[in-house]
Amino acid sequence: MLLLDQLASTPEELALKTENEALRTQLENVATRLDQLAGDLSELKEHDSELYRTLFAVDDIPSDVRRVGTGGTDAYPEFSGFRSETKRLLVATSSRMDQVERQLALQNDSYRELSSLAAEYEKRLAQMPAILPVNGPITSGFGIRTHPVLKVKRMHGGLDFHAPRGTPVHATGQGMVVRTGTSAGYGRFVEIRHEAAGLTTLYGHLSRVPREIRRGVSVDRGDMIGFSGDTGLANAPHLHYEVQDLEGRSLNPVFFFAPSMTPDEYERLVKEAESTTLVFD
Repeated sequence: MLLLDQLASTPEELALKTENEALRTQLENVATRLDQLAGDLSELKEHDSELYRTLFAVDDIPSDVRRVGTGGTDAYPEFSGFRSETKRLLVATSSRMDQVERQLALQNDSYRELSSLAAEYEKRLAQMPAILPVNGPITSGFGIRTHPVLKVKRMHGGLDFHAPRGTPVHATGQGMVVRTGTSAGYGRFVEIRHEAAGLTTLYGHLSRVPREIRRGVSVDRGDMIGFSGDTGLANAPHLHYEVQDLEGRSLNPVFFFAPSMTPDEYERLVKEAESTTLVFD
């Protein structure tokens, strides 16, 4: 039969048949590759849902949004004049291609959102007060205790670190200096706002603050911002260190040191903070 068909056909017709077969084969190959690409996109979607969005604590993309079909019973009227087999192949390939394009666009939008969240997360981590502000042991922890000068029980809203006068004091996280000055209680102090982390840190009883550390100046974690002393209501040189949220509520600073320490180091620090041995302010 094939031989008779070839004998009954002109060279032009044979060339068209060969071309059509090649096109059909190519369309089938495209459809296969689109299926593989759709599978890869499904894996990316799983990473998106189960890893990245969980990591950044954001809602998953709704399933009805992820189902990005073309819709309609005759979405490709331009193929209506072709033979049924050709039309079926063209519609199936075009439909799959449109769906993959929509999936790619959706995933691209998702990754742009996650990239923005990652940048914010990185900024927040940089501003988190995560290191010790001074090289010295904790002498007084966070909580109610008797003030050594006033001789009354009151809330101690931070940590005291033993530090001989003139010991360098460092910013515990990236931020902006919002206040420097002197008060009756804290003596000479520096306050830093860590906007992205939603926190402020305060460093009190300083003996000296460098001239360049002033309101509006940005500092990085580890930058030297002053020197320990015994100004204000203090009876010995040390550093008084506080962490507050942006509403002014005092938080226990010891909890913020965990990321910069080994578990054993952190456990020793917590025990040190809980067992007050010296009270300097």
